Amino acid sequence: MSLCAVAACSQPKEQPTIKINGTVSEEIADTAYYVYVGDTLFNIDLKAAPVDTIIVKDKKFSYTSNVKEPRLIYLQAIFKSGEVCGAYVDFVLVPGENANLNVCNGYHELNGEKPGFYTQWHDFDQFFTPMQKNLRKEYDDLKNNPDATDEQREAFAKKVEDTKKKVSDYVNAHKNEEGTLIFASMQGVDTPHNLFDNAPDEIKNGKFKPYIDRQIQAEDAHAALEKQAAEALAKTSEGSMFVDFSAEYDGKTQKLSDYVGKGKYVLVDFWASWCGPCRGEIPNLINVYNKYKGKNFEVIGVATWDEPDDTKAAITELQIPYPQIMNAQEAGSNAYGIMGIPEIILFAPDGKIVKRGLRGPDIEAAVKSCLKK
Repeated sequence: MSLCAVAACSQPKEQPTIKINGTVSEEIADTAYYVYVGDTLFNIDLKAAPVDTIIVKDKKFSYTSNVKEPRLIYLQAIFKSGEVCGAYVDFVLVPGENANLNVCNGYHELNGEKPGFYTQWHDFDQFFTPMQKNLRKEYDDLKNNPDATDEQREAFAKKVEDTKKKVSDYVNAHKNEEGTLIFASMQGVDTPHNLFDNAPDEIKNGKFKPYIDRQIQAEDAHAALEKQAAEALAKTSEGSMFVDFSAEYDGKTQKLSDYVGKGKYVLVDFWASWCGPCRGEIPNLINVYNKYKGKNFEVIGVATWDEPDDTKAAITELQIPYPQIMNAQEAGSNAYGIMGIPEIILFAPDGKIVKRGLRGPDIEAAVKSCLKK
């Protein structure tokens, strides 16, 4: 997608603390940008109005900001027609630093004054990004090659591990550089603890402290969630008795026990309207429901991590005929240790779990096998 960066429509009245200078390539010189600036935790609301608009002039741009602490900035391209491009340039505004931004057709390059933040960012970007592009290309080639051999896949897996090691070594060798660590964090190169635990105190307690603390807290929260999910998963393995949960919607309470443990085999689909793989399994579930519904078999859906209005719209759109537990949110996923959906579980008439993780043709095969007994 064409991208470009440009000169601000108006200059701030206050003395700016950061200035971005740059150029754009010839083929995208007629594009403009909306400017979005995030908060100190790098949250950006792209649904809100942009804070500024910048335009190209002679393939050059200059943008100034008076932010007092680091902020994430998005530059979203706008074409002459008024169409907003889905592609964007994103980087960090750092008070007291001047940056050079070169935007080309499909990529951008950020640099600055040595030995500052943007120079560190640039050096790691130049080291890391080409390797990632090569890996993505090799992955796509393997994925699209029906004749790919196990040896080729093993060689690619080894290259991935070797690349991870090279990147880790680079980051460890530059752990005193804010620009390197922040870029690595934004790219998801390593976990926040691995990136920042051994960083100098002047970095951990410096101008990026709110961002770093939030990343650490998010990692800790995710680890706690994984532990909780693992414990719930162990309690709801195949052969275990079902665990009940309830959901409130439209003044009514629904429970899993309204359906499970009532003398029927019950196929339960934990799903969401926004989940592509979930929607992909709906025809399989409808097929099984239509074939086997009756006194010995039932299918129900559990609306997980979804807004009720979106769930109802999807039920209508997909013509789902079987009952739903609406607005379950995290209740079902917490009870069954579900970290990803769809999760399709078959329960026996007495409520014991027969099979978990059903997909595709395995759904009907499991149901058919049980109903024959």
